[in-house]
Amino acid sequence: MKLTFVLMIAVLMEVSASSYAQKITLSAKQISLEDVFRQIRKQTAYNVLWDVETLRDAKRVDIRVTNATVEEVLQKSFVNQPFLYTIQENTIVVTRKREEAPAAITIKGRVTDMSNHPLPGVAVRLKGTQTGTATQSDGSYSINVPDGAGVLSFKYLGYTPKEVPINGQTVINVQMEQTSSQLGEVVVAYGRQHTREIVGAVATLSATDIKDQSTGTFAERLQGKLPGAQVAQTTGRPGQSMDLRIRGAASLTSNVRPLVVVDGQPMLGNPDNINNINPDEIESFTILKDASSTALYGSRAANGVILITTKRGKSGATQINFNSYYGAASLMRELIPPVMDATQLATYMKGFYEDKIKYEGYTGGIPAVYQNPEQYGRGTDWFSVLTRTAPVQNYSIAINTGNDKSAFSMVGGYFNQQGILKNTGYKRFSLRVNGDFNLGKRVKLGFGVAPSVQLEHNNRQGTGFNVDGQRAIFASASMMPTMGSPYNPDGSLALGISGFTNQFVWANPLRQLLEVQDDANRLRVLANLFTEIKLLEHLTFRASGSADVGNNTRNRFIPSTSMGGFNALPIENPPPGNNTALGESLVNNDYSWLNENTLTYQNRFGENHSLNVMGGFTVQRSTGFASDVVGRDYPDNSVSQLSAATRFTTNTSRFDAWTMASLLARVNYSYKDRYFLQATMRRDGSSRFGADHRWGTFPSVGASWMVSDEAFLKNISQLSLLKVRASYGLTGMNEMGGNYRFAAGVGPANYVFSGGLAPGKVQNSLGNQGLAWERNKQLDIGFDLGLFDNRITLAYDYYDKLTDGLLFIVPVPQSSGFTTVQDNLGDIRQWGHEITVSTKNLVGTFKWNTDFNISFNRNIVKRIGLNNISFADAPTTTLSEFTDYRTLVGKPVGQFYGYVFDGIFKNQAEADAGPKYYGTGTTTLSQAGTVRFKDLNGDGKITFPEDQTVIGDPNPKFIFGLSNSFQYKNFDLSIAISGTYGNKLKNGMQESTYNLDGVFNGPPELLNRWRSESDPGDGKVARTLANTTAAYRTDNTLFIHDASHITINNITLGYMLRKFRTPYIKNLRLYASAQNVYIFTSYPGNPEVSAGGLAFVAQQGQDLGAYPLQRTFTFGLNLGL
Repeated sequence: MKLTFVLMIAVLMEVSASSYAQKITLSAKQISLEDVFRQIRKQTAYNVLWDVETLRDAKRVDIRVTNATVEEVLQKSFVNQPFLYTIQENTIVVTRKREEAPAAITIKGRVTDMSNHPLPGVAVRLKGTQTGTATQSDGSYSINVPDGAGVLSFKYLGYTPKEVPINGQTVINVQMEQTSSQLGEVVVAYGRQHTREIVGAVATLSATDIKDQSTGTFAERLQGKLPGAQVAQTTGRPGQSMDLRIRGAASLTSNVRPLVVVDGQPMLGNPDNINNINPDEIESFTILKDASSTALYGSRAANGVILITTKRGKSGATQINFNSYYGAASLMRELIPPVMDATQLATYMKGFYEDKIKYEGYTGGIPAVYQNPEQYGRGTDWFSVLTRTAPVQNYSIAINTGNDKSAFSMVGGYFNQQGILKNTGYKRFSLRVNGDFNLGKRVKLGFGVAPSVQLEHNNRQGTGFNVDGQRAIFASASMMPTMGSPYNPDGSLALGISGFTNQFVWANPLRQLLEVQDDANRLRVLANLFTEIKLLEHLTFRASGSADVGNNTRNRFIPSTSMGGFNALPIENPPPGNNTALGESLVNNDYSWLNENTLTYQNRFGENHSLNVMGGFTVQRSTGFASDVVGRDYPDNSVSQLSAATRFTTNTSRFDAWTMASLLARVNYSYKDRYFLQATMRRDGSSRFGADHRWGTFPSVGASWMVSDEAFLKNISQLSLLKVRASYGLTGMNEMGGNYRFAAGVGPANYVFSGGLAPGKVQNSLGNQGLAWERNKQLDIGFDLGLFDNRITLAYDYYDKLTDGLLFIVPVPQSSGFTTVQDNLGDIRQWGHEITVSTKNLVGTFKWNTDFNISFNRNIVKRIGLNNISFADAPTTTLSEFTDYRTLVGKPVGQFYGYVFDGIFKNQAEADAGPKYYGTGTTTLSQAGTVRFKDLNGDGKITFPEDQTVIGDPNPKFIFGLSNSFQYKNFDLSIAISGTYGNKLKNGMQESTYNLDGVFNGPPELLNRWRSESDPGDGKVARTLANTTAAYRTDNTLFIHDASHITINNITLGYMLRKFRTPYIKNLRLYASAQNVYIFTSYPGNPEVSAGGLAFVAQQGQDLGAYPLQRTFTFGLNLGL
């Protein structure tokens, strides 16, 4: 038999054994086996021997490997081929399979990944023999073995090898895990790092772990998943993303939302700025928390950084995945505050007038509308009138294709969430295309483009129409008289709710929802382009450019029949004035571009030393334009265009811009892949600051030690991993509420010349050339622990940071002509602990994994302004008995402040003996039945501010998350839970609903108010005596509630279908999902509500009647083609 020698034996013998282990990189379609062997010869020191006749019926193969071993390449190439190979030293001999008698046992099975997706091309071999095969496209295999003994081995590139004893089985199904994350890479600032090399506090999450949650925004899926990240659903508005805060970030006046970086493009993490991203586009999340991991983002990293990596193309067979779900959302009734029904409210009002007659000498009698309360029955349930069961649907298709030259990923999506408030809703159309090209061995080019369109209907807040906030559309449902109806007797929509003596009148909220047209549309395009050039063997240059282009328009028309609201009835055909229809056109155009250039040197020196050095330069510019036109005095309600308005109350435009230039550098050094050191530096120059402090430098240093690799721990078999970490660094904050605060402001003004007015300009604010960055000096110490082959893993971090130079508004002498100026005059210390535990509880046929994290965040104010004077929600707010917040030195930021409620005086004797309420006055009306507060200074009087104190902290003592995933054969189940403990929440709505003057509806407990000394009620609700009720509504502990809660965020049950008659379907998974399953809380509402979101620490945690939360049930599918 003729043998063709691909390499000569003499040459072969001179190749050292160390070269046998060389790796192979190959990507090709329909390549011949001869060409595969030539590539093996070219890229390694192996010889291949084969007979020409032997390969006459060889099948061509599709292969894609990177840094694979020779055996892995051969295993993939010999799938479904009638050949065998043997390896002797550095020689590969290919022979034809011999026709053998049927084996005694045929074993069949299927190989999948941990998500039940089939793995094609897995090498299946009877251990210790050359008998083997490979799995088909559906993951199935069949192998003949001589008997029921022996062990089957399963190997697949990128997955942990697995061995399974046969033990007489004829069906063996196997699940393979990807290579341990300790050996994998994660996305970090300006690159990737192996997990074992990371020295900072970094948390990662794969998007596949949260893909089944029926939410329109990715942030909703993060609740409870990432340690240190507080993710709060402050409102239920359709399409509204969660609000985010990392490590309890705190500032006196600045926005504390984290920086979000999407494929290298930075943007502030406010909900409206990130909800354009289709969750199905995302590959992974990385949360950077400490200074060593965030310092490369310098002046924008003080509040942490969220890195989002979107899906990119991979070489191999084309993959098409279709994901869809459809479901319905409904009001979470258990979170709706109780209100009096019609009979109860009429009874309350009847008693109100009875007491008025008895105690105030009122002679008008009981109004007829209240004389027979039972006539109303239960009346109108306004919450039911305004809400509905609303559909939600999502469709997403992802296409992945590529080879060794190029790869593409495309994800298109459509999301439609109708609001549970009638005639509200949100739609999003999205597309993301990412591409990569290898232009030879040294040049790589890539791009990404992601256009999106968002359409919001009646979701926004604004003058004259507001679905989210105190005394607005939904909030009014708890305050309006339930005796009223949204309909006239003839069935038409009523203009308003009126006719109930002493009760405030209201515009008809149902009519407002149905008639108002308020459409906010956003077109946004994110685009990026990059190139990587390998200048030398160890030196790579990368240049990238990105753009963020946004166009927002808001067009709304409020007919005169829907104007009004609280204590203001609409008028059908009003005369010119503020009762007429309102039209508005608002336009925002924003554009930001970023150019980044980095040079990276990476090399190993000997066996023990590794060095990675990166340096770069970046520049970014952002511009914004806005215009707003509001028209009134429409002739009627039939024409909504602004051209029909005859008076314009607003006609403004605005342009602003900022620019930042930066230098950055990072050095990573490792010794023996066991001791790691990292140093980073970024120097930012920003146009937002004056010449004195335009540039800021933000360095960091970190180190880690892989203790478990030390020889003295090698004999501890239970220990899989032990790594200790420490870092220290400086980061900054440049979000200062404007782009030109360092400069004096100029505004329009009128001057008088010759008896007439002349337009001109005037300085209207002081500038401060000394304004500088807010600075975070942060220490982080932590460790990572793995036990029992990483079946139990634990991570712990302690952080301590001092934020100094906080931006603060301070008063200036009135002789300057101004009242305030902004300066760096505040310090806050923050510290906390983070713990993450993951366990693989069961690993057999029935699998059960658990992930738990808990975070403790604290802050304390060290300095405020020049004289440490406390302030309310903002430094310019005038303090009073009704200012909700107070920030004081020695306390956490943004505490609730007020009187301590101590019940009511049940009789006159108690009133005479107890402390009298004076407030800010000099006389008291305290008597039997009025409110009683604690006398904190012991002078027998309740006065402001002497008897007010801290009455609650809106910051939780800890936040936590718990996830459990179960898998049994084709079934999978996941349960996600999150919660907080110890945070307080002020129910600002109760200042209205507990108004005892008979102007609002309220909770049924108002029926238990004080009526007389013999009927003092429950001792919590005061009497309705005129001129005494205001004290009851001052800020006090009566309105402060415990907002601790446990939320079952999501439950998903899925089933994987495995067998199909058509070869075009690779996998199909069906699932049912429930979102916002239940919230366990003592708070009478949404415990995560916060009227201002989480953006500003000094004014968080107040319920003013937000858009209600919904519970959503969906059915979906994941289809792979």
